[in-house]
Amino acid sequence: MSIFLESLKFESNCFHITSKIIKLNGPDAAQYLNSQTTNNISKIEIGKFQINSILDLSGKLISSFIVCKESESDLILILDESTLESTIERLEKFHISEDFEISTEDKKYYIETNAKSTSGYSGSYFFEGDRVFCDESNQKTVSADQINILRIMTGVPSFGSEAKPGELINNTLLDNLSVDYTKGCYPGQETVAKIDTRRGAAYKPVLFITNATYNISIGDTLKVRGKKIGTILNLVTLKDQSYLMVSMGREYRIDKSLVEDCAVNEIFLSGTVHYYPYIATTKKDKAVELYDYAVELFHNSLYDQAISYFEKAMIWNPNFEDAYESLGVLYGRLENYDKAIELMEKLKTINPKCMMAFTNLSLYHMKIGNIDIAEKYKADATILNFNILGDEAERKNKEREIEQRRLVERDRREGMFQQVLEMDADDAMANNGMGEIMNEKERYDIAAEFFKKAIETDKKYSVAYLGVAKSLYNQSKIEECKTFLKLGIEVASKNGDLMPANEMQSLLQKIS
Repeated sequence: MSIFLESLKFESNCFHITSKIIKLNGPDAAQYLNSQTTNNISKIEIGKFQINSILDLSGKLISSFIVCKESESDLILILDESTLESTIERLEKFHISEDFEISTEDKKYYIETNAKSTSGYSGSYFFEGDRVFCDESNQKTVSADQINILRIMTGVPSFGSEAKPGELINNTLLDNLSVDYTKGCYPGQETVAKIDTRRGAAYKPVLFITNATYNISIGDTLKVRGKKIGTILNLVTLKDQSYLMVSMGREYRIDKSLVEDCAVNEIFLSGTVHYYPYIATTKKDKAVELYDYAVELFHNSLYDQAISYFEKAMIWNPNFEDAYESLGVLYGRLENYDKAIELMEKLKTINPKCMMAFTNLSLYHMKIGNIDIAEKYKADATILNFNILGDEAERKNKEREIEQRRLVERDRREGMFQQVLEMDADDAMANNGMGEIMNEKERYDIAAEFFKKAIETDKKYSVAYLGVAKSLYNQSKIEECKTFLKLGIEVASKNGDLMPANEMQSLLQKIS
């Protein structure tokens, strides 16, 4: 069960964000702002908002803000007061002939998380479906501590502390939240793209969870064997654990990896690295989190609580088939057949091909003596089963066609790699390619030799470590597999190859 579910319960929370705004008004306002910012303004609909940033020519942050689209010609920038002047100066710098005006206003703006209201502008801040609104009245707001928990768990930084003016945006979580890598050029874009497509940021925030709960402060340095691996940007202690937002070096920035022998202020500790967001931030992900907890309660025979969480899951995802089915089955177990039937009818509406809906409807109608209705649903289930079998046959034919094309392509690649190896038996790429093909053919012993040859030629070839580990794992050579995984993770981390590093870390966790 996540800390978020335990402490905040998916409740709506309101907090004040700013009293200063910039308004852009005019027919060219949106087009001009789009040319100057990291996110894609053209994707904002009227009545929506997005997180956006402005950079200097070297890709460093000038400011970050919320952009609200009031109309086709009116945009509102909600930003930290400390960056008001620098943002206006930057916007005016390239404003030559575009038809729009810039003005400022003093207005109180708030964010409502998990919003129940329909006022203001909707979008994603902490969570999908949050709302930004202006209200001069006294709002009941949550404490700064609760907002801090949300920032640490979701990774949404407070501008000026976890993301600062003058920092490369790639080194902050605003890279994830406010950069659209598919849009056109903007000042600083070339630097941002180069860093992203090469080794990634040298340092970037991750969540670091440790059992150490004392003598740790914001700004402290995290070290391993005397070497700095990160800086603590923010922290909170909950339930005998510390949750640290750490700007961590790429060598240690591997999801779900255990970092041991750390030291903060001469205090030794260990902890686990987690990528952001740590908690569910989309409606569907929140629904899954609630559903998983409901299933856990169900298995522990805590039926009333399970019902509550199944219902919450369905609120977040009204088309969540598993939630309807599980709750219906739970009501059936409690012999509340009317409620079970109601849920199965809803499930049938969501998915007319759901076999379990028809099967359970037949069962529950039989339980209450509706024999004719039960027989009808049983017949419907039989017909549906025949239709599903027909669909399944068609699907298998398509899968066979795809598999045949894949095998032809594999043979082509194998021939190409063999030609290369005939000319140069030590070629690392060709040896790695042959290893991958042998793994596909389930000839794992031969695959391992090709991968080892690739590593012998190029000890920095991180994907070859992953390949040999997979081949050893499939031969049940677990200890040797672990050895290559540990070596591979170290190599991939130093290279900045985080995708193979994370995959190797996942396999290492599985077999340890």
